[in-house]
Amino acid sequence: MVELPDFDSLQWLAQHAPQQLTNLQNNLSQEVINEAAERNRPQLESICHHLKLQMSRCSNPYARCYLSLKLMNDKFLSLNEVITNPKTYKENKAAILPYPSKKAL
Repeated sequence: MVELPDFDSLQWLAQHAPQQLTNLQNNLSQEVINEAAERNRPQLESICHHLKLQMSRCSNPYARCYLSLKLMNDKFLSLNEVITNPKTYKENKAAILPYPSKKAL
């Protein structure tokens, strides 16, 4: 795994070369996904895609930071719920509703 540059270097990139910082973020994210277990990759790619979409809506670095923290906190809360109450998680199933055909309408 590639080491992150020091904080000052990252800050300089954020202020002077934001596209390079974005490329670094994308490359490191992809590397982590590639190193993950095969069964976890689709979910990690989905999370990464969702994060990129949400980040694209942010107008400044502080909004991006807040959004990242919020999304991570939401995932930790979900994980905490699964760990503390696994029975509820396993019993949580979606209801399948019939879709009416055009003939029935």
